[in-house]
Parts: sequence; structure tokens; C-alpha cells
Amino acid sequence: MKYLLKQRHTWTWLGLCAHLFFASAWAAPSVNASSPEQLVTTLSQSVIAELNQNRTRYLDSPQAVKDFADAYVLPYVDTYRMARYVMGRHWRLASDSQKDAFSEAFEHMLLRSYARSLLKLEIESVSISQVTETRPGRASVQSEVRQADGNASRVDYRAYFNEQASQWQLYDMTVEGVSLLLNYRKTYASEFSRKGVGRVINELQEKNAQALQTGDAA
Repeated sequence: MKYLLKQRHTWTWLGLCAHLFFASAWAAPSVNASSPEQLVTTLSQSVIAELNQNRTRYLDSPQAVKDFADAYVLPYVDTYRMARYVMGRHWRLASDSQKDAFSEAFEHMLLRSYARSLLKLEIESVSISQVTETRPGRASVQSEVRQADGNASRVDYRAYFNEQASQWQLYDMTVEGVSLLLNYRKTYASEFSRKGVGRVINELQEKNAQALQTGDAA
């Protein structure tokens, strides 16, 4: 029973902090991404302030959520790199058009899946406790996320320096040792093996389109 409760707590925090991860840049048109610590700090502070001020507006308008995400998330989160990792060995077998299609659909799924839940969170603060350069151009940012009820959890972000964009970008996070990317990779590995790349992409695109038509951000 204790193991199950711990697992439930881990997955809950993984989901909650992923919401922060993918929506952090909504209110940050001039985010300082010159270092991984500055990137995480600025984005975290921005999203907390924005949610506290405009939570009702975003709850009432899924389109407003999407507009902010489209405008401010993409410059700071490398969803193409994430999609490539999630596809794993299937990436090498996929055509260029399939790679692009899955990357786009995966990106939309992330935004769709986490947007509404993010608005229900009551995060008080995110503090950076340690930054480790795992190798040149790669870093791990350890932080503590504290909620209004006093609960806190360790969240580690993985970042790399994108030379083409001349800035740091996020591409993964772990909560209590559970990786967001690894979680999706395991899930989609089964889907790709059972259905094939083309069908998985089509189903993901259909779900995204349906959610947009119905106005369901979640």
C-alpha cells in the first residue's frame, strides 16, 4: 500500500510540474535564456504571477491558453528533440514527413493535455537549489516546487544550449526520479509497435483536432 501511495504521489507531481514546464513562458516575452538557471527561474516566476492574476480568463477561454502557449512556449522548449526521443527506434524508420507530423502532433498534445490542469494548481514558489553542468552545453537544474498547502517536491529540469538559437532550451524534467520523456517513450513504444507510425500519428492528429473544435483544452 505504501508503494502504491508513493507511486501515485510521484505521478501526480510529474503531471503537475509538467504543467509548469510547458506553460512557463506564457507571460514572458523577454525571458532571459542565457543560462539554464536564469531560464528556469524567469519562466517559473512569470507563470506564477500570470496565473494568479488571470486564472479565470484562461479557464474560460481554451483559445487564449493556446495562443499564449504558441507564442511563448516554443522558443524555450525543444519539442522536436523531445518527439525524436519519444519515437526512439521508430524515428529512424519514419519518413521525414512522418517525423515532422509526429513532432507537431506531439507538441499540440502536450499543450492540450496540460493547459487546463495547470490552471487548477496553486504553486507558491519555485526555487533553484543546484545547477550541474553534465557536459559542455548540457545542464541539470534542480529546483523545489512549493504549493500553497505547504507541500514541496524536487523537480529537475534538463536543458541544453541551442547554438542555432544562441540560447538555452528545456527538453525534459524529472519528478522524484521519474522522467517525463521516458514516461511518454514507454507509452508510445507500445502504440507504435501495435499500430504502426502512420496510424499513431493519424489518431493523435484527430484527437488534437477534436479537442480544438470542442474547445476542450484538456
